[in-house]
Amino acid sequence: MISTSLLFIFLAGIAFLGFIISIFSSKIRITKTMPLMIIGLIAGPVLGAVATGPTSTISKLSPIITSIAIAFILFDVGINMDLSKLSKVIKLSTAFTLMLAISTGIVLGVIAYLTFHWTLIESLIFGFALSGPSSIIVPTLMKSISAKSEMKTALVYESVASDSVELIIPILLLKVMLSANPTITLVAMMVFDAIAGSIIFGTALALLWLYLLKRFGSLGRNYGWTLTITMVIATYGLAQQFGFNGAFTIFVFSLAFANIGNLSTKIYRLTANPRSKTSIPEEIMSKYFSFPDVSYIKNYHKEIEFFTSTFFFVYIGLLFTISGISTTLIAVSVIATVIIIALRYLFFPILKKFASSDVNEFNATRAMVAFDIPRGLSPAIVATLPLALGIIIPNFLNQIFMVIFVTNLISTIGMFLVYRKKRINPAILVQT
Repeated sequence: MISTSLLFIFLAGIAFLGFIISIFSSKIRITKTMPLMIIGLIAGPVLGAVATGPTSTISKLSPIITSIAIAFILFDVGINMDLSKLSKVIKLSTAFTLMLAISTGIVLGVIAYLTFHWTLIESLIFGFALSGPSSIIVPTLMKSISAKSEMKTALVYESVASDSVELIIPILLLKVMLSANPTITLVAMMVFDAIAGSIIFGTALALLWLYLLKRFGSLGRNYGWTLTITMVIATYGLAQQFGFNGAFTIFVFSLAFANIGNLSTKIYRLTANPRSKTSIPEEIMSKYFSFPDVSYIKNYHKEIEFFTSTFFFVYIGLLFTISGISTTLIAVSVIATVIIIALRYLFFPILKKFASSDVNEFNATRAMVAFDIPRGLSPAIVATLPLALGIIIPNFLNQIFMVIFVTNLISTIGMFLVYRKKRINPAILVQT
């Protein structure tokens, strides 16, 4: 077992490496994701400096580490997303996300069915687990590319929404496998709990927390970030406990938390307008529609998000298993990656409204969308679920991890080639 002193040195080293790699990555026009995953791969499976086997502490802590990464990183995504910008892209982005995720899930499922001779449900679990880009990696990726803000918002939203699809559909299919008599009603209830329930629950808790922060007064201001991040962890835990989707709930919570105050200000200005047909008394507005300023929390959370994301990318590399890799697994991963890129290129016209009218910029944006393929947290979680439920699917975990690795590798190379001549804002050094 690793000693406490070595653990502290390891964690500190990851943080420093993350900062150094962020600077280096900005110079060569790539994100820090792939270099950090390679560091984890070398430290764990290759050199064995960190024990990463099935019985290791690293593997046993996987549910806790991944849950914390989801909560902290998606909270950062939500509080930094402007609801007014999201409202402009959500319709087309939702259409793009759903059509692409369904097509990708089915095509990859068919490939797995024909290659590994798994059952149809097992193959579809594999396909939909890899049907969309990572909500942890894509926001970082969007900070280091040149594109219109609407396109970046649409792609970040796609990553969060598709991450939910990557968790919800495989979990539903696993429940169908374990259910003796699955019915349409049962499946519909599962879908409602995972999506609609998460939206209602996340929004309700955001409203409650804003109200409590206001009631705390100066204490709420002085300890706002500490209290809020505690609430974020509690929200994720409660959502999972009640059967909702924890990742999607956190995204809704953070989005509502950061934007409801702005929305209430707009309502007040609208009703205070003499030409408005609706008038809300000042005391009612102050009591029920006035929320505390939470913008300062973004600055505090940016630093913890930096460490969390840096550590998690290394952690993904630690979880790979070299012994299970075969030529077939590599070939399927490459084929799957090529198909994912082709499908994204095919569905790009749905988002072309958010691309620049300049021909060169338009072509660069189209290529960027096509290479926006890195898989991450959700498929990594799904990869461990069948075994946890007592379902044996040969090579299932290794194949998913291999696709995660290949998609991140190809995405890094592709983005580098697309933007090698682009200038990157120096602010990225403190954002990625």
